[in-house]
Amino acid sequence: GGWIDEGLMRIVEVFQAFPFLLAAITLATILRTNPHFTGTLPAILALVAFGWTGYARLVRADILSVKQRDYVWAARSLGAGDRQIILRHVLPNSIFPVLVVASLDIGTVVLSFAALSFFGLGVPDGYADWGQMISTARTRIPSLTEDWYIVLFPGGAIALFSLGWNLIGDTVRDILDPRLAGGKR
Repeated sequence: GGWIDEGLMRIVEVFQAFPFLLAAITLATILRTNPHFTGTLPAILALVAFGWTGYARLVRADILSVKQRDYVWAARSLGAGDRQIILRHVLPNSIFPVLVVASLDIGTVVLSFAALSFFGLGVPDGYADWGQMISTARTRIPSLTEDWYIVLFPGGAIALFSLGWNLIGDTVRDILDPRLAGGKR
């Protein structure tokens, strides 16, 4: 709470006002003009610069929820200080939803990186990257009836990778969410 919380949330809202992929493409393009940013660094920085906002909002919501729970009030009534309450009660009980969302987002991040590579903003030319493979296949569009595999295999790999991490994220949620564990017993 307080003015720090309000200020940080306004910054998050400014970053969330821009469409994620469009903002990442713009930032990666700008960073690639700087000679200090080479290789995959511009794409990584662009994805991180606009990908953290959802996690910030999730952490804030979880902390606001957890700090009102009975065990936090009990620890406070027993004389625990703010630091002890934060480190022992609030953070450990707020981290699991972030882990679940992060495991679900891995497929999205890989898909976004492939999109940047498709536009020539990901890995440098010559590296094996799914987005770059699909981009290269564009030049062979007239022969795609014969060379169908140059689009199918990278596209299928992206789809299967994203699906796999989605399933892993669901499993992590099932394991870490105490409300789901209580209902299965």
